[in-house]
Amino acid sequence: MTTQRTGPDAIHVIPVEARPFQGQRAGVASRALAVGIDAIMVVLIELGLYAAWAGFLFLRHGRSFRFPTVDLAPAITIGLVVFTVYAAIGWSNTGRTYGGQVIGLRVVDRRGGGLHSAVALLRAALCAIFPLGFLWCVLSRENRSLQDLLLGTSVIYDWEIRRPTVTLSTER
Repeated sequence: MTTQRTGPDAIHVIPVEARPFQGQRAGVASRALAVGIDAIMVVLIELGLYAAWAGFLFLRHGRSFRFPTVDLAPAITIGLVVFTVYAAIGWSNTGRTYGGQVIGLRVVDRRGGGLHSAVALLRAALCAIFPLGFLWCVLSRENRSLQDLLLGTSVIYDWEIRRPTVTLSTER
């Protein structure tokens, strides 16, 4: 593995075997792995919300506290909302969710740039409402999902790591 630098804000640590794929559109397997990681993140966020709600109820009711029951339909609805917000924030800020970061994927617009917040939110909502749309990647020559086709986005392999813009001073 070698390190390349192309600017003051980027460090490129790309394995030799991965270099031919850098910037290429990602296939269904890579995208499915990233979605799996994101699903775990959404479940963890939901568990955190449940714990916060239970804690609030405990503080409010004290000795008569009982853990709240969870119904399936509201839990799924909350999960879809959490996923939509989670994905929209990731795609509009860095072009990645946590799953995308782990697998090395980035969502880009038609020109290869970042997504506008409205496009990221719409894409996240479409992915939440119709998750099987990503399977269109199998049939598409360009490895694009139905959501990608509708919004002009693509998911590419991108292992670039951005260096934080914080500067530390050694002067006292």
